[in-house]
Amino acid sequence: MKPESLTILGAGVIGLSVAREARLRGLTVRVLDTRAPGGGCTHSATGVLKAPDHRRSPYLDLRHLSWEDWPRFAESLKEESGGIDVGLKICGGLDLRDQTIRNPQRAVEKLYGSGGAVRILEKEELSKILPAMKRNPTAGVFIEHQAVVDPAGMMRALHASCLALGVEIYHELGEISVDSTADGLKVRVPHPIQVPESSSRHPIVLSAGWETSSLADPHLQAPLPLEPVRGEAIALDIPAPPHIVTFDAVLKDVEDPAGNRSRFSWIPGPGGISWFGNSVGDTGEGRERDPRPTETGRARLVEAAESFFGKGMTDQVIRHWAGLRPKSLRHGGPLLGPLAENRNVWVATGHYRTGLLIGPLTARWLVESILGDREIPQAFSVPTNPQE
Repeated sequence: MKPESLTILGAGVIGLSVAREARLRGLTVRVLDTRAPGGGCTHSATGVLKAPDHRRSPYLDLRHLSWEDWPRFAESLKEESGGIDVGLKICGGLDLRDQTIRNPQRAVEKLYGSGGAVRILEKEELSKILPAMKRNPTAGVFIEHQAVVDPAGMMRALHASCLALGVEIYHELGEISVDSTADGLKVRVPHPIQVPESSSRHPIVLSAGWETSSLADPHLQAPLPLEPVRGEAIALDIPAPPHIVTFDAVLKDVEDPAGNRSRFSWIPGPGGISWFGNSVGDTGEGRERDPRPTETGRARLVEAAESFFGKGMTDQVIRHWAGLRPKSLRHGGPLLGPLAENRNVWVATGHYRTGLLIGPLTARWLVESILGDREIPQAFSVPTNPQE
């Protein structure tokens, strides 16, 4: 039996993308959220889209397909939303990480699958492109297939598109719960909104970012492999770079043997402003699930910025924001698919740092799967027992 309606819990990029795809296919769609649209992990976004280096896994293939699809998606969204531009700009990127500077040719060879131009830049060219940089890297690598979008513009466009298509959006509802009944799962909200019980005719999609766990876990044998990861960013009152710049900075109070937390991005933000971000912040006891910006995060971002631009960056900070991104605790990308064999309740979360890039395409895949027109790759399936 084909679905007639879809109830989506979560009005972020993923939830609204699912709503849009479902409405384009004729379903009645309602979206419920405890906050304002985009009030979850979208706040941590810095708008970076990157094609993968190669296509050796289902997740990397998904990212590649998403990259190819994004220009079409941006144009469709602009038309549906009445002209809202999401700010897509294929600006390219500069890789100035320590390992790339040491061996730029090896870095180029590893980018064989990115699909765009890749070339080594020498010291003199880098200094001309980035006059604000106080470092003196001997080389770097330019990567064509990197882009930026405006996360706030994307949310406005998705919201306007959904409303124009006839999606019902209810936000700032307070606590939302999903309770078991004799016939299925029932969504309960502290408002008189009519939400059908989950069934093959009226499926439910849980797309509430990292908080999807609190909705899904009571109905599973084991918790979803999902955790929140803080992302913080600052806007700097300096001219934006022409490309996304990625580099390493050693922070004096952060142990980072893997090098993941030492990596920072200088990003051309909307309106010619500079954005600067990383997964930093105070994640001590009591702060792991607090989405607010932290003084620790701000200090670490300023420290990293000063390692690149020189002293005085504290006075250049004009905005500071943060959010909690849903990270799947297994390799292989997001969690997409039914919560149980009856396919009445579905999950779409765990996109982590690639939500803006792959969100639109995963939404399409999910809706096509709900309608019985596609099977989602097993690599993204939702584990429902401890062994998966």
